[in-house]
Amino acid sequence: MRLVVAMSKTKTTRKNKLAPKGRYADLTNNFAFQKVFASEEEKSLLVTTLNIFLEKKLAYPIKDVVIKNPYIQGETKYSRNSVLDIRCEDTGGNKFIVEMQVNSQKHFIKRSIFYSSMSIASSGKKGEDWDFDFPNVYSLNFLDFEPKFADKRDDVVRYLSLHDDDYPEIRYDYTGFAFVMLPKFNKSLEECVSLHDKLLFTLRNAHKLKSRPKQLRGKFFDGLFKLARISKFTKMEFSQYTSRMMARADRKAQLEYAREEGITQGLIEAAKSMLKEGLDFALVARITKLPKKQVMALR
Repeated sequence: MRLVVAMSKTKTTRKNKLAPKGRYADLTNNFAFQKVFASEEEKSLLVTTLNIFLEKKLAYPIKDVVIKNPYIQGETKYSRNSVLDIRCEDTGGNKFIVEMQVNSQKHFIKRSIFYSSMSIASSGKKGEDWDFDFPNVYSLNFLDFEPKFADKRDDVVRYLSLHDDDYPEIRYDYTGFAFVMLPKFNKSLEECVSLHDKLLFTLRNAHKLKSRPKQLRGKFFDGLFKLARISKFTKMEFSQYTSRMMARADRKAQLEYAREEGITQGLIEAAKSMLKEGLDFALVARITKLPKKQVMALR
């Protein structure tokens, strides 16, 4: 992704140049995601989002939350510390972890379990009288990739929880996980009727919108788009936002380069094997699509 930052000294010019792709921030960007959904000013956005995606997990709807410090310190100096995107707690004491993850991770599900475990451990109380009645911990993860579940299904949202192996209908909601796989959501805006679908569409497409469509209006989206409007970012916020975008672009380029290098090396090894078997270098070059001079140099 190519980002252009205006260098003009005038406020007017800067505002006109702030949005390289659109008027609104890319909400899969961690900074933008936190700015919108961890806002004290528009805390109802977080409450509504939790209720939408964790409805089947919750015993009752969330009325309000307290947004907590996203930093969780390990128990010892040798333990790993964690910095989450959003950490909050409802009026019933239930704890929530909300993450936006762009880069694919092999063990992301295990990572989510680890973070939830840290949150549970941080709830422990000193003293012999504590009976381990820790508050429920819920992990809501928005992913810009598809983690490897044991099966292949088309569900946009997958839920994991503790349950009885012999009686799966018996569940223990001490901790629960929701994984929202954004790449699996492909509805057009016209197909989005529920708030659930409209929010998913917004998470995927806000930065592509040149103007806000009528389907994305109302109190919830008014607050969301107000916070996501790039021209309203402070200089520091815009710097943080663009630095995250640049870091993502750099990582993507590095992965693509590594992939291409891996493919090329594989073709070279295949060409060497073919030449050892006595195949003509011109045939080897045609099969592998490597330059003839490169194949000749392998002889």
